[in-house]
Amino acid sequence: MNRLTLTLFLLLAAVCVPAADFLPEQQMQDSLLQMLARFTTYMKADFQPCQEPNSVGEACGCFRSNNTMRSNEDGVRSNADLGMVCAFLTKYGRQKAVLPDGISWADLERMAMHSLVFAYSTHKANRLKKCADGRYWGSTSERDHVWESSLWAMSVAYSAWFLWERLTEQQRTYVYQLLKAECNYELERQIPTGYQGDTKAEENGWEVDVLAAALGLFPNDELAPQWRKRMLEFAINCYSHPTDATDTTVVDPASGLRVCDLYHGPNLYPDYTLQNHDYFHTSYQNVVIQELGEAALIATAPSNLPNSSAGRGGAVALLHNCREVCDSVLYWLALSDGELAMPNGNDWSLFLYDQLTSYSTMACLLRDPDALMLEQRAYEMIRHRQQTTPDGSWLLRSDIGARRMGVEAHRVMMTWLLHHQWSTADMKPSTWDDFRQRHSQARLLPCQKVVRGLTPDQFICFGWSEGLKSYTGYIAPQLSNLIVPFKQHNTGNLLGWYEVEGRRINATPAEEPQFLLDGETWTLHGHLLCNDSALDLRFTIHATEGNTVVYTDEVRALADVTILKEKGGLLAISEDEMTSQQRRYHYGPGYVNIDDAFGVVVSPAKQMMLDAPRNNNSVLTALLCTSYDDQPRHYKKGDVVDRRHIMYYSNVNRQQTARLARQPDGTPRPAGTPAR
Repeated sequence: MNRLTLTLFLLLAAVCVPAADFLPEQQMQDSLLQMLARFTTYMKADFQPCQEPNSVGEACGCFRSNNTMRSNEDGVRSNADLGMVCAFLTKYGRQKAVLPDGISWADLERMAMHSLVFAYSTHKANRLKKCADGRYWGSTSERDHVWESSLWAMSVAYSAWFLWERLTEQQRTYVYQLLKAECNYELERQIPTGYQGDTKAEENGWEVDVLAAALGLFPNDELAPQWRKRMLEFAINCYSHPTDATDTTVVDPASGLRVCDLYHGPNLYPDYTLQNHDYFHTSYQNVVIQELGEAALIATAPSNLPNSSAGRGGAVALLHNCREVCDSVLYWLALSDGELAMPNGNDWSLFLYDQLTSYSTMACLLRDPDALMLEQRAYEMIRHRQQTTPDGSWLLRSDIGARRMGVEAHRVMMTWLLHHQWSTADMKPSTWDDFRQRHSQARLLPCQKVVRGLTPDQFICFGWSEGLKSYTGYIAPQLSNLIVPFKQHNTGNLLGWYEVEGRRINATPAEEPQFLLDGETWTLHGHLLCNDSALDLRFTIHATEGNTVVYTDEVRALADVTILKEKGGLLAISEDEMTSQQRRYHYGPGYVNIDDAFGVVVSPAKQMMLDAPRNNNSVLTALLCTSYDDQPRHYKKGDVVDRRHIMYYSNVNRQQTARLARQPDGTPRPAGTPAR
């Protein structure tokens, strides 16, 4: 059977699962509200009243976290986000959402008011109550500022907006003093830029948010013109790109300010990617869109306040380069369930679908039909994941406790608000098939050395990360999150690693990788030195235009070594409440099939190993080594340690996998793979 015949056979045999029907906007809105109402069980259990009121006698309370009532991010942000969600529900949820047993609207209003009082009382601008660590939180000037405090202040401002009619004039003044202090800092400080390792894109986004909040709540303030100019300046320097230096597009018709007038420097690489935490990270790549959408909302939407405007035009001006980031980067990494692929893994909870509000911003403000389609798929997965918890929380095994719950609720709430403000009811979403066809070509993100391909059967990616060095990827069969982004040491999925006596587990590049793209297919030739340069690994990954990924390698000893364990052909398999806790593994000579959906064939055949599921960034994950050996092996310098050939097939059942494993060893190989 030649490769073309094999591909056609597998395509015909593939399991096709139709996409869900598109849910009308109002039904999605109702569902989002009900999801937030279900979350109130968690919030009520998490709320803690203060034993003492603030210094002017106002009762207050705070949501628990890993640092309850303290002045740091975990303490302040968790309380601000959860209080904001309570305040939102009191404004928009009555007569629309059904609260769980044991929760009342009076409970929500009490928690919303008391957490807001605690937030503004403990800010440096008001000093009505100290945090549990004896400090106040927030920024007031260039000389007295705290990283990220503007993000927390934005959530406090949203709470005040939702509760505005219930606030006294004095309470509104406390909110004003808080926002004015934060904005004073924004007017004094330098706008940071820099894209290598630690972009300032996300940080500049939350500075836009606090300035927008001040404008939305206090549009007639004498400082409003300065806040607006600074807001636009920060917005331009979120997704700032080298081409902005010569971009003469007028951002503000009233003043004539152009992009180039406001540009300070790039926060994006030339290919529109960014790095945070020292590597390419799709959560950070997309979150700026969410931040700018939230800024647009509060700057234009508070209809219960004087001089507000719901116009789309001024809001769109904030979304600088959001379209370019989507079209150049994010949409090439979108999966069929609305997730964004993570070639280098992630350093927080997985399967959050936390790009939801970024999709909402693109759909509601830029009228993007692709975003509208992806948004609903992400919403469906968040809703599904919430159903796995007994108390309405968003996920089990949260990486950062209540703070993650607040962040996720924050996003669900903002999606509802964006649609409430700028309806998409008259829009027609893209279809997944059309979207996939427009993104079917193999693509390389050159600044990050990330390559990806998308076929009707699977998504396949690999990242050669330069900052926090790692060499890993994964395969995502369509309509399945079977395989989890995973890295350990600095390899992971596909490559795995060796344990060598007296050597550490690591990998460093011996030379630059070679990426070859041909239509829908791609090939990567890599060369790594492993285990403190004891082993030389030369490998090739070839992603076909069908359902097959071919891995071949040659491993040689660069010194006399004893290999204690081989963990090759690695796959991280989700065995989680959200995905499936009942994976079915079918083994045979040289092969394994999972759930009659995904097959692996290994030549020469070795034993395979599946470990017990463990918590991997909030997802229970089992590591499957398809080329495993735990018997000590001794090699002299120059010896060949392994020559492995591993085929990965999406959408094949156990019988098909067994037939593929019986094929002659002369199965065609991609050009340029190491000779046997």
